Amino acid sequence: METTSFPAGTGIDAYFHAIAETQQRVYQSQRPTLLKLAEKMAEVILNHGRIYVFGTGHSHMLAEEGYARAGGLQSVVPIFYTALMLHESIPMEAKVERTPGLAADLLDRAGIRPGELLFIYSNSGVNHLPVEMALEAKNRGIVTATIGSQIFAKVAPLSNLGRRLAEICDYALDNGGVAGDGLIAIPGQEWKAGPSSTVIGALLWNSLVVETCMRLQAAVGDAPIGVSLNMPGRERAKNRDNDKTFNLAPKHL
Repeated sequence: METTSFPAGTGIDAYFHAIAETQQRVYQSQRPTLLKLAEKMAEVILNHGRIYVFGTGHSHMLAEEGYARAGGLQSVVPIFYTALMLHESIPMEAKVERTPGLAADLLDRAGIRPGELLFIYSNSGVNHLPVEMALEAKNRGIVTATIGSQIFAKVAPLSNLGRRLAEICDYALDNGGVAGDGLIAIPGQEWKAGPSSTVIGALLWNSLVVETCMRLQAAVGDAPIGVSLNMPGRERAKNRDNDKTFNLAPKHL
């Protein structure tokens, strides 16, 4: 095995620079789509609808980011399924994600309605269940959005459905990532390190949260922003938590 010496901090510097470059490139290329999507999010919430979030594997973390988040957007409902979480079993998660026929049951369980909005996170954008979710949602009149790497999607093997999320969803945001997700080449190593999909995915989502909250505040006031339980004065938000104006998400599905 080949070994190489690196000056201390080489990896840290390389990753920070790569993420900063990716962030700027994604901001410039995706801003028009972000504006349109935030407009739709505000419209759905003002019509007493909710925003649903779904992801498998590590993309599940982005669904977690949207739900019950301090500084985040209330009115968000996660579609969680334990077998799709990596802490249960990596081989099982990979198998379940590629198993046909689950999307309809998951959407039924969530209670999502026509006209509401479903985010489907998938970095490669090709695995069976996320694609099936998008197709089933479209058939039900649900608005769909996805965040993933369009470069990765072009080279990742398609499932038996033969489709990519970006081809199906009403809104498709490109996280600017590379195939395989790792950004930094390590001399003497075949594979790159330093994934970007979670960092940029959370950045895209939270930019939508801020824009949507601003639009809701301008429209009706008192935008439904999540407040940390550890914040002094948190009790002032309790009454709003029970307000049906924004059709707030249930604690559990």
